[in-house]
Amino acid sequence: MQKTKFLPLRSVPASSRFKSGDTLVVFGEVFARGYVNGLIDVAKAHGLNVVYATAGRRDENQNLRALTAEEIQEKNQSPLINVPLEAGFDLEPPRPVDQLKGYGLTGWEDAQLDWDSIELSRKRGEERFRKNVTLFINELRKHIDVKKNLIFAHTMAGGFPRAKVVMPIANKIFKGSGARYSSSAVFWQSEIGRLCAESFQDVTAETYRHLIELSGDLRHEIETNGASVHYLGYGYHGNEVLIGDQYTWYSYSPYLQGFAKLRLEDISKEAFAAGVKSTIFNVPEILTNSSSIFLGVEVVLYPLMRALKKEAGSMRVREILEKAQSKLKDSVTLEDIDRITQDYLTNPTVRAWPKFEGWPQHNGPEQMELMRAASTQLIDLHKNPKELMTAELSEVVFRACGENMFREISEPRAPVAWIGHDLVAKSTV
Repeated sequence: MQKTKFLPLRSVPASSRFKSGDTLVVFGEVFARGYVNGLIDVAKAHGLNVVYATAGRRDENQNLRALTAEEIQEKNQSPLINVPLEAGFDLEPPRPVDQLKGYGLTGWEDAQLDWDSIELSRKRGEERFRKNVTLFINELRKHIDVKKNLIFAHTMAGGFPRAKVVMPIANKIFKGSGARYSSSAVFWQSEIGRLCAESFQDVTAETYRHLIELSGDLRHEIETNGASVHYLGYGYHGNEVLIGDQYTWYSYSPYLQGFAKLRLEDISKEAFAAGVKSTIFNVPEILTNSSSIFLGVEVVLYPLMRALKKEAGSMRVREILEKAQSKLKDSVTLEDIDRITQDYLTNPTVRAWPKFEGWPQHNGPEQMELMRAASTQLIDLHKNPKELMTAELSEVVFRACGENMFREISEPRAPVAWIGHDLVAKSTV
């Protein structure tokens, strides 16, 4: 694993080289409330064609299948290449998940797994994925002009093995405090933790390598015709937020997928060194459909309001802050929210916890208790716990990230870059 240099983007090119007729390919399925929606919006605004993909679905026997005509219609994403791009190996024969059936919330620490069997599943999963990516690339040719620029946006992440015992353990690690607290370090050193680590890496990182490798012939053809192919991916490696008056790097802990995100960065570095236009963008936290498992991930979103006030005074910013205020109870102000989040972020334990060197860090009982308390206190100040102001702030983030990524990837300066709250705020006009 290569050492990563922290490279926060302070500004991006004023314009992009991409133009009408170019194509954005979303390599991964698009759902609501995700980062890639901002990139799709800006690509369409610049006249690019957008080609969609799907992970496919599992039938009643857990066999991977393409989408049905009805499912395609419901997604309303066209053109959509209906080749299942589900990654990972947890359900691949001889099915590693079956080895976990005998374990519950007690005794999982001592699980002993058959790693020869798991490696066989991993190889079969990789072979299936690469075969389907090849089919996907062949279908993609029908939707593009090889004399025009092409952007691949890699959106694949996650990889929790689909066994009943995994999510209850994860809930204790990511949400637990007091008697329900579990150590992420203990989990990570267990055999079930090792299975998760390998699954995360195959889904989150190695899929990017397969994409770059298997699109090589297409990339060569497009470059021969005078156009170019660009690759980007969504990383997470902490980010700068405004603590006091200083933009300071901070990271959510415990982010166990972070080990796979580091591998994702390394793949981009290797490609960039070989002349491929590739950048992994480490983006700020937002609330997504998949981030709800991470207790307190939303806490670091609130300081974006402080950055918006510092960097911009536009009508759009005023609208954002007014909408945020409307989500709060009548007796609560935005200043109350700011005070609580700043108290949390300046707490000595919280300040000392995440470190860029040696990231990602595991959890600790005191750290998790502080995060739970801050998260609960902030949520309780809202009128409706299911309608948080962080939903609006998340939209601000993914829209700003989409705009900045679209410009930066046209002439990428580095294989790994960070978009922090300062650039998000500067981009919100």
